[in-house]
Amino acid sequence: MTNEAQRVEIYETVRNLPYDTAAAHDAASLRERGRGNCVAKADLLAEELSDVGIECRLVSWEYELPVLVAVQHDLSVDSDVHTAVQVLLGGQWLLVDATHDPALAALGLTVGHWDGASATEPAYRAVGSIFPHGHDGLSQELDEALDRIGQQVEAADPDLIARYQHDLNQLFERARSRAMSEGTTPAGR
Repeated sequence: MTNEAQRVEIYETVRNLPYDTAAAHDAASLRERGRGNCVAKADLLAEELSDVGIECRLVSWEYELPVLVAVQHDLSVDSDVHTAVQVLLGGQWLLVDATHDPALAALGLTVGHWDGASATEPAYRAVGSIFPHGHDGLSQELDEALDRIGQQVEAADPDLIARYQHDLNQLFERARSRAMSEGTTPAGR
């Protein structure tokens, strides 16, 4: 069994990788590219913690998109589905969300801090229930949310969607640059 310090080190290593909505979407790609979305970061965190004997599962939920860039006002998409990890410790499933790297706190985004023993704050507040990923796929409620959101994205102007992702990821990069210039970036970055 791992100790709390080892769990925290794994968590912080994954959390400190840059969050990027247009980069990696799974653990293997995140290892290659060094940046990724919530699915990639959750996948990598679950793999790394599982490798040291922690039982993990992925969980997802719908959330309201925070308005961070001007182009969002032109989009009809106002929610998305978030993915994070739950770990089984002391007989309880605890949320461990490593989505946002520390520099993104300056944008008002929740940056998790894990002590290795209790739950973290979620990167995004759930609208509705939180669903574990299972062998039978996702829950009907989550499937319906994904379908609804997918239809909204498909109905939107593809150039607006591309601009949204570009503008959002550029905003993240500016926050990281500011953090680096102010010396507030975590060690090892």
